[in-house]
Parts: sequence; structure tokens; C-alpha cells
Amino acid sequence: MAAFPILSTGAVAQYPLARGTNFIVDIVRFLDGSEQRSLTRARAQRRWVIQLSKVTEAELASIEQFFDTNQGNFGSFDFIDPFSGETVRNCRISDPKIITEYLAARNGSTIVSIVENQTADN
Repeated sequence: MAAFPILSTGAVAQYPLARGTNFIVDIVRFLDGSEQRSLTRARAQRRWVIQLSKVTEAELASIEQFFDTNQGNFGSFDFIDPFSGETVRNCRISDPKIITEYLAARNGSTIVSIVENQTADN
């Protein structure tokens, strides 16, 4: 399986770094207006927002190439959680496009949102 590109420093992301979790629930609304909620998965869905700045043209090009090779937000890949160092299997880019900016030599930037896919086994 493909893996998200690593920067030339050996890191996956830069600070500030945002992460969060989502719980997927079903909501049943009754005629009297009350609701019943239940989890559809036992585990939370993890997500990360990778903000990169002052990266080289080669690093930005590798992210762009990865996005194209991975068919945008359709393909799955392995992602190294920057907080724990754990390899999270079966992730995807959550946005249908990424925007990269080439500001000057060795000074590019981008933002990539990554989400863990939910499957029947997790």
C-alpha cells in the first residue's frame, strides 16, 4: 500500500498540527420528537490537518505527485501519526483537491487533511 510522503527532515508534518476524532452515529427520530443515538463503529475515526510551510519545491512536488498517483481523495494509503509514530493503515485525503503555493525558492506551502477510513474490521 502507498505511504504518505515524508519531508526531507524525516518528519511527516510541522507544527502547528491539528488532529481530532469523530464518532459515527445513527440517529433515529421518533414521532414524538425524541431521538435515539447509537454508535455504528466501536472505534473513533481519526483525522489530521497537515499544514506545511517553508518546504522545498521537491517536497511539494512529491506531495502533488502522491495526490495524483493516489487518484485524489479516492485512494487509500498508510499514514504515520505524527503524535504517536504509529502507522495508521487505510487512510485517505479528505479533500477532493489540494492547493500548493510556491512562494520563493525553498518556501512553498500546502494544507492536507487526512482521515482514517472506517471499515468493517475497525
